Amino acid sequence: MPGKFSQVGTQVQTQTQTLTPQQMLVSLLTELPIEALHERIDQELKENISLERDDSQDWDDDSPTTEEPEATLSADSLSDEMGDFGMSDDYTDDYPAASSGRMATEGMVGETESFYGQLEEQIGFFHLDEHEEEILRYLIGSLDDDGLLRVPLQQIQDELEVYHSVSTSPEELEQVLHILQQFDPAGIGARSLQECLLLQIRRAPDAQSATKQKLEQLIGQYFDLLMAKRWERIQHDMHLSDSDVHTLQREVRRLNPRPGSSMGEAIGRNLQQITPDFIVDLDADAHLTLSLNNGHVPPLRVSADDLDFLHSYEGKDVRNLSTSVRDGIAYLRDRVEKAQGFIAALQQRRRTLTATMQAIMSMQRPFFETGDETLLRPMTLEDVAQRTGLHLSTVSRVSNAKWVQTPWGIYPLKWFFTSAARLQEGSDVSVRAIKIALKEIIEAEDKKAPLSDEALTQALHARGFDVARRTVAKYRDALGFPVARLRT
Repeated sequence: MPGKFSQVGTQVQTQTQTLTPQQMLVSLLTELPIEALHERIDQELKENISLERDDSQDWDDDSPTTEEPEATLSADSLSDEMGDFGMSDDYTDDYPAASSGRMATEGMVGETESFYGQLEEQIGFFHLDEHEEEILRYLIGSLDDDGLLRVPLQQIQDELEVYHSVSTSPEELEQVLHILQQFDPAGIGARSLQECLLLQIRRAPDAQSATKQKLEQLIGQYFDLLMAKRWERIQHDMHLSDSDVHTLQREVRRLNPRPGSSMGEAIGRNLQQITPDFIVDLDADAHLTLSLNNGHVPPLRVSADDLDFLHSYEGKDVRNLSTSVRDGIAYLRDRVEKAQGFIAALQQRRRTLTATMQAIMSMQRPFFETGDETLLRPMTLEDVAQRTGLHLSTVSRVSNAKWVQTPWGIYPLKWFFTSAARLQEGSDVSVRAIKIALKEIIEAEDKKAPLSDEALTQALHARGFDVARRTVAKYRDALGFPVARLRT
């Protein structure tokens, strides 16, 4: 057995590897997400008098910028000159700006109520009958965690009738949705980013001002150009002055593409606070960039006074000193060494996190460029460990409870790890791609004649996915779709 050796007539000995205290500290800090790291640093500052905040400097963000082919920016990844488009100023987290000019967004969760609970509280502000209130509650429950409604109203109508025996019409759903869109914050219930921004503009106190009218024209008529950062074309077509362009860019920065995040939950429906540990963005040239979010973590240093004190005794024979002085020197030296070790562990954590995220970006580059989940590739912890040269357990620690902010939303790092399935032509594809295709097939089926699992399997085969019927049934259940006879 590896790690053991024995001889006749001797005891069996076992070779074990013991982590040093410094290695254990590095492992602990590597596993902590940014907010927990902040708390751990505060604790260390209180316990170690030789560790200090270095208020004279900011974090030196040396995260690399990876040049990539040109790509169209996402809905919330606009130009550098427009700055942060992630959240409004009240919800941004302070950290040194990434090379792309974006800032980390933080999902601040209410102390007692969730995002959905806060919306349901507002139902009482409107005069609704029982039927309308039931529809409105269902619409609230159908919202994505960013506050947008991406489920087609036709599907909501079918779900209400099939699962809740509530009859409604597209016209009634539109009316109730219009009521939801009057909820706070502005933008809730929008069916697209464009509609979300327009709702915010029209709800502004100065909605009739010349600036807001131009902003509404920009979002309403030149949205695609805005997403592509074609400011010269926009300026020409809208007959804007340089000052007008600057003003509109400032106004766009004030809009919130994720109104649900400002109410509580950026991701997930449980009460929690999400602060991304990584920020991946597209710069002005559509190149991917990576930055670590330092959050409220301060730069640290070893106390200069303590170092000077220890240096003053270098080369001296401490045996002639009193016991109390010798004990004080030993105590201070231990504190200084621990402070130096803590700072070194933080630096190692930074290098490890950067290397791991770079590997994930490299392996999942198509997704980061386009936001298309079907382009996610099969990827395991072992794959990242091999690419980085890090130990498997280290990659696991990095991936645990950490989040990445991308131009397409905020994702848990573990989301990017997906098992492989096989295409009929022999290449591998992620299981998520099959689930997305299955979801599209079911949503597009004839509601009067829904497809059986066997028919779904054949439809997937037609798209090139080599998948068994029992696997299709498992994926269908995981997606929340009932069997065919219950989808009629």
